[in-house]
Amino acid sequence: MYIIISIWIILVYPYTTVHSKCNITLNILGDKEAECTYQGLTSVPTNLPSDLKKLDLSHNRLTRLNANSFDRYKNLEHLILDNNIIHCLDANAFTGLTLLRLLSLVRNKLNVSTSYKPGVFESLQNLSALDVSRNMNTSEYSDKYNIPVSNLCNLRELSIDLVFNATFGQQFKKLQNLQKLRFDYCHVDILYNDTFLDMPVHIKEFHMTTCKHFVVIEVGVLVPFPHLKVLNLTNSNIHLTQALRILHPFQNKSMDAILFRGITHGNIKHDLDAVVLTLEMMKYISTICITTIDFSDNQIVSVKHNSIVSFKHPDCFEHIMISSNSFSLETWAVNLFLFLRRMTNIKMFDFSYFPLRFKNPVFLDVVTKNNHTTIQKLQYQGRLDVQNITVTFPSQIQFVRIAHVMGRNGFREIKVNNSYLRHLEVSYFETDVFPILTVVGFNNLEHLDLSGINSDITIGAGKIPFLIHLKTLIMKETQLYRVLQTNSSILSLCPNIKNLDISYNYMLKIDSLGQLPHLTQLNLSHNLFDDIPRVVTQFNSLTKLDLSHNQLTTIRKNILNWIDTQHTKFGFFELYLINNPLICSCDTTTFLRWILTTQVQLDKNGNYSCWVSSLKKINYTRNVAEDFHHYFVYCDSTIWIKLGISLLVSVLSTLICITLLYNFRWRIIFFFFRNIRRFAEKGLELNFDYDVYVSYSDDCISFVKELQKKVEDEWGFKICFEDRDFIAGESIATERATAIHRCRHVIFLVSPSIVENEWTRFEIERAKYEKFSKNLQKIVVITRDISLDNIPVEFSSIWKDVLLIQWPIKKDEVQMAWQKLRLWFFNEFSKRFYDWRKFRQECNITSVLLEYTVANCRDKGLTSVPTNLPPDIKELDLSYNRLSRLDANIQNPSLP
Repeated sequence: MYIIISIWIILVYPYTTVHSKCNITLNILGDKEAECTYQGLTSVPTNLPSDLKKLDLSHNRLTRLNANSFDRYKNLEHLILDNNIIHCLDANAFTGLTLLRLLSLVRNKLNVSTSYKPGVFESLQNLSALDVSRNMNTSEYSDKYNIPVSNLCNLRELSIDLVFNATFGQQFKKLQNLQKLRFDYCHVDILYNDTFLDMPVHIKEFHMTTCKHFVVIEVGVLVPFPHLKVLNLTNSNIHLTQALRILHPFQNKSMDAILFRGITHGNIKHDLDAVVLTLEMMKYISTICITTIDFSDNQIVSVKHNSIVSFKHPDCFEHIMISSNSFSLETWAVNLFLFLRRMTNIKMFDFSYFPLRFKNPVFLDVVTKNNHTTIQKLQYQGRLDVQNITVTFPSQIQFVRIAHVMGRNGFREIKVNNSYLRHLEVSYFETDVFPILTVVGFNNLEHLDLSGINSDITIGAGKIPFLIHLKTLIMKETQLYRVLQTNSSILSLCPNIKNLDISYNYMLKIDSLGQLPHLTQLNLSHNLFDDIPRVVTQFNSLTKLDLSHNQLTTIRKNILNWIDTQHTKFGFFELYLINNPLICSCDTTTFLRWILTTQVQLDKNGNYSCWVSSLKKINYTRNVAEDFHHYFVYCDSTIWIKLGISLLVSVLSTLICITLLYNFRWRIIFFFFRNIRRFAEKGLELNFDYDVYVSYSDDCISFVKELQKKVEDEWGFKICFEDRDFIAGESIATERATAIHRCRHVIFLVSPSIVENEWTRFEIERAKYEKFSKNLQKIVVITRDISLDNIPVEFSSIWKDVLLIQWPIKKDEVQMAWQKLRLWFFNEFSKRFYDWRKFRQECNITSVLLEYTVANCRDKGLTSVPTNLPPDIKELDLSYNRLSRLDANIQNPSLP
């Protein structure tokens, strides 16, 4: 039974199964991978699938690897044993793993001298990456490397620790394919010229990045690596002076990267302090063709004789990073930026974090007056000494960062010509003048960071051009609220941005940010909003909103509905609300319940701290929402009390109204009777010769004939149209005006040719006149083969009085259109007026309150009871006629 259940699980869940505490998954190539981390395992599990390609046993309690530990898993290609306590590897520990390509034993207890048994790696002929770093966490171990790597003929990457007085054996010489050598834990105090003599000569990458104690380096230490392409000494305590000296083996060669970031620390013992770059120090590196160079954070305080721009191959540079130093550009800025223009292949330039000079320092003066010495504080009146320098970046540069610069500005303009620049950071400038950004020709700028600079002197001062391709705009700490008070359309300079960050601006409200139809991410964090700005709901593409660290107490229901709508539209929405003074009370129930039900992705899983008003203490929103009735049991009672009071007031108001209506019922009835009868009698005096006037163009003649057949033959009404009823020889304008005046309604047949028919506009104006004169009852517009956008604008002034029918094409819809036209025009009231006008020659038909119809046929000379009176008459007067007898069944069948 267990076997059947296991097979069923594998069939139903082929991509994620749990087997023996390990998570078995399939990667994108369909290979099985086992993750057995944090299981407390003390030995290698033996009941996993035998066809595993990757096995991760990290963060367990393995102490040693015995013989044939992985004999079952002969297909393994990746084996990860990090963060265990392995201190011994048996000679046959990896037997059978001939396909293994990566072996990682990081952070164990392996000693480079004693833990590796001879032949332990003999089966791993296909291994390409071996990582046994971060095992030697102290310097008390032996200095000889007894790691049997001679059989690793295909090894390309090796990561190990560098011990005190390191001595590598001849076995390392046999690593003929080794390309990358990385030292992690570093306990060495001195590197001799012969330290790496046992290493293979074809190594291309050398990484030594964790030497925290000062390391003395002899100048020939890198001579064993004549083919070196990448030298990475980042964060090792070496000092830039030494690092530049060991580059002499690479003179007049090419290197992909020289990474010297953070290698300079003061050392009194060796008389090393801050760096002053000279031509002598740069004599080796200046001859090398370098693709990437990093001199950041090296305490460079001065550059003598333009030594930093003395490179002989500027066209080789693609990435330059010289940030976090302290040298001034005051005397050689022009030479630096001229040198930058010679870098024809440059893609990235980083010149940031330069604390050169305070903007407005305040000094103290010692003043002696009347034999008394005092100290006075004087405000420094600095001379605005802005050099007239325009910095023009090469067109091929893609990334520029000039941020956190504090000093006297050395240039007035940053200029790019037909540039491929995509990322520009010009932020946190503490300078006298902010440079103008000028873009000439096409530009591809997608990311712009103006943080830390008053927006009055950047985007508000017109120093930023129109950037059509900009996708990300960051304006942190820019006092943006000052500009928005006077100009809410400043972001029109970048209409296509998708990511806008205006955090840390201390804004209380935002009325408008302009039209940003493509905005998807908006960061309003670290402001002072006590309510979500309504302007947010205008961004129909928004899917990420950060409102953390504000003053929100709740979120209004309409905002919640909008957020849910955005989530439904795009399938996801992210909302950040952490560190707001939210309130949990009866007034915020909608928001608290929304947190439990919404599908929107909330930070902290929607569990924010809030002030519980009923208990006067802080709790969490999910706790309160899940047990809401316990915290706010009185909320519903308050609602019922309000509802009861509302119902009581409604009942009392209704009773008062009914009483007033009953007491004054006869006066009210008489009032309506008098006014409605006056209206009806006035209507009876109208003298219309036609029921409908039809306005049309030449392409609607066939439809007019069809309309004539329907209205006159089937419905019994009379229409007037030009081709039949106009008198030949008369003025056409007079005929049209007279015809419209003599008709009760007007139908306009709007077709494509109506635009070219000048008489149609005349008829529209005449219809307006008749409508405003109260003579015309209804105006109907029937559109055929024309869109609503092309209907003449002359209809706009009476559009509220127009009945519109868009004539369909399908037959079943055409019948509905005819029925709609008939219901609109020929309702019962119009029918009754028509019948009254038809029969008033014999009898006087009147209506009382539109419901009580009276026929007065007195003194008409009638000899028999008329049978063609309206069927709904309530009273018939036949006095003073010539009736001689009343025959059977002569009365009107419809009379009550």
